[in-house]
Amino acid sequence: MTTLTHNPDRNCVNSLGIPVDDLTLDDAVEGVIRLARTRDGKPRLVSTLNVDFLVNSLGTGLSRAKHPELLEVLRNSDMVTADGFPILWLSRIVGKPLKQRVCGSDLVPALARRASEKRLSIFMLGGAEGVARQAADILQAENPDLIIAGTAAPFVQIAGPGLAKCIASDQALVEQVNASGADILLLGLGNPKQELWFNRNRKRLTVPVSIGVGGTFEFITGGISRAPRWVQRANLEWVHRIVQDPARLWRRYTKGIFKLATLSAPLILNRAMELVAFAGRRPADGGDLAWRRLWSSRDQSLAVLRLPRHVRAAHLEALVSQVEEDNPGDGARLIDFSRVRRIEMAGHQALFTLSELQRRSGNIQLLGMTPRLERQLAACRVIDILGRSQGDTLSNLDAGISNGTGQVSCRSYVSDDSALIFLGGIVDDDALRGIAFGECLSHTARDRTCIIDLRNVSLLESSAIATFEPFVGNLGTGQVLFSGASDTVRQMFRMAELDASANFIDDRQLIRRISDGADTK
Repeated sequence: MTTLTHNPDRNCVNSLGIPVDDLTLDDAVEGVIRLARTRDGKPRLVSTLNVDFLVNSLGTGLSRAKHPELLEVLRNSDMVTADGFPILWLSRIVGKPLKQRVCGSDLVPALARRASEKRLSIFMLGGAEGVARQAADILQAENPDLIIAGTAAPFVQIAGPGLAKCIASDQALVEQVNASGADILLLGLGNPKQELWFNRNRKRLTVPVSIGVGGTFEFITGGISRAPRWVQRANLEWVHRIVQDPARLWRRYTKGIFKLATLSAPLILNRAMELVAFAGRRPADGGDLAWRRLWSSRDQSLAVLRLPRHVRAAHLEALVSQVEEDNPGDGARLIDFSRVRRIEMAGHQALFTLSELQRRSGNIQLLGMTPRLERQLAACRVIDILGRSQGDTLSNLDAGISNGTGQVSCRSYVSDDSALIFLGGIVDDDALRGIAFGECLSHTARDRTCIIDLRNVSLLESSAIATFEPFVGNLGTGQVLFSGASDTVRQMFRMAELDASANFIDDRQLIRRISDGADTK
């Protein structure tokens, strides 16, 4: 699972698992200025995404990701701009075109003008020896009020034996940047050096915002010439660059185009199938989402949402809005994907927000994704951000520790005819006795179907089997079912020769049991 941290206020488009901000150049400049003036002790990163980033951070099936760390850095950037036509092209494929290409070579001069007006200082780091200083002089000549806090042209290690000592070797450079008091740090080290350097030093940097700008310093100094405006507008600047340096760039661009084609092929196929699936269907407004609730003895609700067969972007946007409005203390939410055949790609940006809400609340979980749906989301590179790994998980729903030992957790949700009990942690006889589990279950199961969810049990000790044994099979008018049991947990039932009589159910059956007959919100 990814460690994605995503600001729900960002308006983004999914670009193969990386959230790209839908911005114009002016929007990006003003966004950087806001970040630079936000001195809260949290260093922020702006990334300019191009094909090289995609190739370096994503595996294609034919090759492994060259720099897997880069994917996490890009996903956790505070702003990501589309630096390259292929990123715009990908946004059109998913049905949500980006407004404008915003590349580093356009962003830096525009930012320099705005920074000079706002009296914000810039530190320029990267490039060959003397290039950053020369670029700084040019920017100052164009903007006399621009404050250049400093320049540096360091050697940055991202591979090899020296990598183990890179933190120590970076120390002097970090201290130089911090001592400058800069508001904005321009990282012209190239991809992926600039992003990886920032990531390993983010906790030590005091500069409010850093921007990866690649070879922009060379563009400013004229070491690399920009294509004519008409070539830029035609999105053919990459051809111009190949013509300038064919020996070095021809192989690089050819390899990049091949890998991009490999990466985007599943996306294109998925989009074609989506157009067929949604053809003739009335656009949804998201208003038909209905939550079903069960109430626990602690007045906390368990809400279940069964998504429709065809999920529109409006559905996901409405879902995110509803979850955002909730009080985190209101209880847990289960989102049932078991009926979903297809999710509109234009709505995938909402999944980034949903993932962040999952991370923040700890009480939102996704259930019932079919292999077919998983393949669709995998094609778009978003399957790993949704709080699930192998199989569906309810990993944080049992977060309340009931016995005070920190070993076992228990949370229950009860309706008129059923009860759902989440167990988690290290489960042994002493822990179950400590929370009076057997007595409570015996009372509850007399007239209700009880589902004991064991997916968060890290260890089921043999001593606990004695507590479960009386509840295996039918019990009066009630019934005890077991859900989410891992192979390890099931093995304990086998050792006690209870596996044949124990009623194990899968997640689809779980959803059906707890949602049928519940109150509608």
